[in-house]
Amino acid sequence: MLTTTPLAKFFNVIKQPVKKHQNSKLAAFLLMVTVGLGGWQLGLPELASFFNNMGFENYKANRLADTQQSYQLALSLDPKSRTALYNLGWLCEEVQDLGCARGKYREAAKLGLPAAYSNLARLYILHDKNYSAAVHLLWQGLKLAKDDRVKYSLLKNLGWARLQQRRYSEALEHLDAAIKLDSDTAATHCLKAQVLEGMKKTKEAQPQWKSCLKYADSQELDEDIWIGMARQRLKEEKTKK
Repeated sequence: MLTTTPLAKFFNVIKQPVKKHQNSKLAAFLLMVTVGLGGWQLGLPELASFFNNMGFENYKANRLADTQQSYQLALSLDPKSRTALYNLGWLCEEVQDLGCARGKYREAAKLGLPAAYSNLARLYILHDKNYSAAVHLLWQGLKLAKDDRVKYSLLKNLGWARLQQRRYSEALEHLDAAIKLDSDTAATHCLKAQVLEGMKKTKEAQPQWKSCLKYADSQELDEDIWIGMARQRLKEEKTKK
């Protein structure tokens, strides 16, 4: 027979209506009550995970202030929560606070989170044009990565950095490896098209531009740029015919 502790009963009550707990005052109240009821019993990392999950629910509901508050509560409980640090970095990037994003990603990377290496490298590529630093970070992340989605991101960004360095053969190798992990994502096709053009393989680039246009999302900063490139390249090719 499974028994339910008072703390577990409390969580059974509050975990269902997370969507109703909208404001930061209530989140702080939940923190105090939860710790008071038995934070010692559940453990601070578990409590941090709870508030991290609450942050994600707030983000999905477009409550950014409450999202930030939830992630900060998670970090106050567990300062070495790689997930909370990463999520805060991602939130900072969403509002274009790039200094904050770099700092949080860097902290999460130091704690061994491969995805943080990937996102920090992406900022170096997209905004800082520091491709050598990006490559270094991405190789470090690949040493740690086990999840295919994270490996995809690291390989994609490595191909992107090599493209910017005009090291096309290496870029193509990394992008092809990423495509083997996920062939239905825009970035690798958009980047591969650019690599092939750099290698003077314009005809081979055309199918990649089509896939780029098919999967790209205009709400993503880099992909929005590539959508424009893809349309232009495909228009030019059609004009030639």
